[in-house]
Amino acid sequence: MADLEDFHVLIIGAGSTGLLLAQGLKQNGIKSTVYEREDSSSYQTRPREWGMTLHWGSSFISKCIPPAMHTRLNEICCDPFYGDNDLTLPHYNGKTGEKLFDMPGEQPRRISRRKLRNFLSEGINYGKELKSISSDGPQVIGSFADGTSAQGTIIVGCDGAKSIVREVLLGKDVAKLEDIDINMINISCAYSADTAKLLRTKHPCFKNSYHPTQGTMFWQSIQDVKDPGRPETWLFQNILSWIGAPRPEDLPDQASRTAFFKSKAEEYAEPWRSGALEIPDDLTFGIDRTTMFTPSMSWSDVLGGNVTLAGDAAHAMPPHRGQGLNNALEDAARLVGELTAARDGKKSLNEAIREYEEDMRARTLKEIPISVMQAKMVHSWEDLMNAPMIKMGMNKLKEENKKRAAASAESSS
Repeated sequence: MADLEDFHVLIIGAGSTGLLLAQGLKQNGIKSTVYEREDSSSYQTRPREWGMTLHWGSSFISKCIPPAMHTRLNEICCDPFYGDNDLTLPHYNGKTGEKLFDMPGEQPRRISRRKLRNFLSEGINYGKELKSISSDGPQVIGSFADGTSAQGTIIVGCDGAKSIVREVLLGKDVAKLEDIDINMINISCAYSADTAKLLRTKHPCFKNSYHPTQGTMFWQSIQDVKDPGRPETWLFQNILSWIGAPRPEDLPDQASRTAFFKSKAEEYAEPWRSGALEIPDDLTFGIDRTTMFTPSMSWSDVLGGNVTLAGDAAHAMPPHRGQGLNNALEDAARLVGELTAARDGKKSLNEAIREYEEDMRARTLKEIPISVMQAKMVHSWEDLMNAPMIKMGMNKLKEENKKRAAASAESSS
C-alpha cells in the first residue's frame, strides 16, 4: 500500500460517524480531513437539537478516542449530573400512566447530538458542499461547490441519511430514501420550574409511552441540564409519532401542528400531557417523515473502490429501536481497523473496503427490517407486546434475537 505520507482519508460530513472515524484514524497515525457542508456558525447554532440513546455502541467510542478523553465521556450526556447506571428504559401506558415493562439495554445513556459532535470535533473544514467525485489513478478527488477540490486515498461519505456521496455513487433513483409513512413531531424546549420537575417524575432521564386507542407513541427525555438547581433552564425532548395521516402536507402551518400535538396530548397521562400542553407559545416545529435506506447493493466497484459510506449515509433506519447511532459508531471503529490494515500493507485498500462493507451490510440488513417492524408495531396496541423490544430490548441483533424477532412478527400477523 502507499506509504504513510501518501495515505489520506477524506471524510465528508462532520456528524458523529465522521468525527469518530477521524479520531480513530488519528490514534492510528492516519491522516484524515473532515469536510462539512454547513458553515461554522450554522453548524453550532442550528435550532434543532435532539438526543440519542447510546448503549451497546459505547465501546466503539472508547476504541477510537485517546485515553485522556475516556474520563470525559460524561460530558456528552444530556444530564452529566445524573450518576445512576440504568440497565433498562421504562415504557408506559400513555393513557393511564401505568408502567408496562422495562426495556433492557447495555447501560443506556441519553446523549446530546450536539455535545457528542463537539466532544469529537477538531480541524473541520466548514462550508464544503460536495458536488462531484472523480478518480486520478490511485487517488480520488472530491470537488466542492465553492470551486475547491481535495485529493486523497479514499473518500468516506458520512454525510447523513440524505447523503450526497451516496447519490454520487449510486445515482439519485437508487440512492433515494424510502418513506415508511410514519410521521413525527420532535421538539426540544424548556418549561417552568414546576413543569420541568414534573416531567422528570416517571424517570429522570428517559421514558416512552403508547396510547391504547390513538395509535401514537410519545417519547419524553431530558435534553440538556446545565445547572441541576435551576429546573427552569433544563431542556426536554418530546417526540410524538404515528402512522399515516396527518402527513406534513396536511398540517401546513404552525397553528395546525401545535393544535394537533396538543389535541393528542390531552388524552395522555402526566407527565406526557404537560410536555405538550405547556410548550412555549412561540415554539416552532415541523412534521418529520420517517425514512430508511437499505444497503442491499454494492458500491465498492464505483470509482475503483476508493469511496465508501458509513453511518446513516450507508443505512438509514427508523429510530424506534435505538440502533442507528450504535451501528454508526461500529461502522467508524471497524473502518478504522480496515484502513489501518490497508495502510500497513496487510491487505489492499479494495480488500479492506470490501471487508468493512460486508460486515456493515451483514449487521444492518438484519437490523433494518427489525427496526421497521418495531416502528410499525409500537403504533398498534394489539401488536405492542409482540414487538421485538419485548424480548430483545435495545440489545444488538444476534442470531438468537433474529429468530425471536421473526417469531414475534409471525405471531402478530
